[in-house]
Amino acid sequence: MNRREIVALLGGVFALGPAVALAQTSSGPRRVGLMVATGENDAEGKLRTEAFVRSLGVLGWVVGRDVIVDVVFYRGSFPVAQTMARDLVDRGAELLVVNGTPGMDAVRGLGARAASIPIVFTVVSNPVGAGYVPNLSRPGGNITGFSTFEPEMAAKWLQLLREVAPAMQNVSMLLDRKFIGFNSLLEEVQKTAPSFGIAPHAAWASSLDDIERAVETISKQASPGIIVSPSPINTVNRQRLIKIANDSRIPAIYPFRFYVREGALIAYGFNAADQFARAGDYVGRILKGENAGDLPVQAPRLFELGINLKTAKAIGLTMPQSLLIAADEIVE
Repeated sequence: MNRREIVALLGGVFALGPAVALAQTSSGPRRVGLMVATGENDAEGKLRTEAFVRSLGVLGWVVGRDVIVDVVFYRGSFPVAQTMARDLVDRGAELLVVNGTPGMDAVRGLGARAASIPIVFTVVSNPVGAGYVPNLSRPGGNITGFSTFEPEMAAKWLQLLREVAPAMQNVSMLLDRKFIGFNSLLEEVQKTAPSFGIAPHAAWASSLDDIERAVETISKQASPGIIVSPSPINTVNRQRLIKIANDSRIPAIYPFRFYVREGALIAYGFNAADQFARAGDYVGRILKGENAGDLPVQAPRLFELGINLKTAKAIGLTMPQSLLIAADEIVE
């Protein structure tokens, strides 16, 4: 099941926090379930988990004494997320932190079993449109969290990709059809691309096989480009996705900076680990008695641009100087 109860996983990280911990109830440590969208051995998944647990430690929650964090890694798979969500509730989680749209859909599928459990989501696109909360400023109910990309971000991705590949004639957005939260991103691309003389396309992928077929189709278009959505299935399979896009010499922009360290041409997006750290603050407040529905859904606050010059050279592109100056990370 790829489950871990974090007690000493991060070594001395909790020594960084204050010495005074919150008072405990007679029932012992509080139990929090953390659903991470990556695989268990994914470096980014570990970074996100560490950021969350460290945040709790800074707030004074000592893992093992005050709180048990039960972590599962569902690998971007909705069926796996369903099983793991059910298991966390069965194991007595009194609060769930859910990373990604498939995880949220899985938890929502539990119905009444999860309706009374506070839920804090992270890295979820368009939570109102997806039906998770009715309002961002005061979500009500038992759900709050941290959203990802507003539709305007898709236009920013298109703009950056066009700067890198000015000859682009077609652009395809790679996204998962099952999750309607991404639809607003696609609609923005479809609205904006024609003004640049670029034909927009949707490329649907819910598995690695789908990704490979989609990239093969895209490679046959005239002067193609790819916008990779923040779908968990794309993140889980990012190494293969990056390789086949680069091998096909297709300029592609990705939603997170860490992609460029694995060969992605260019990436622009928010720092996902920062959202996990902020989720730790919300969890601490909820465990102390605040209602999840009274805490506003928050937008990303740290945005980053990454560029891989080695990849640009390999596929025959020259990075504009303006982007090199603006980049937060350049891989050479």
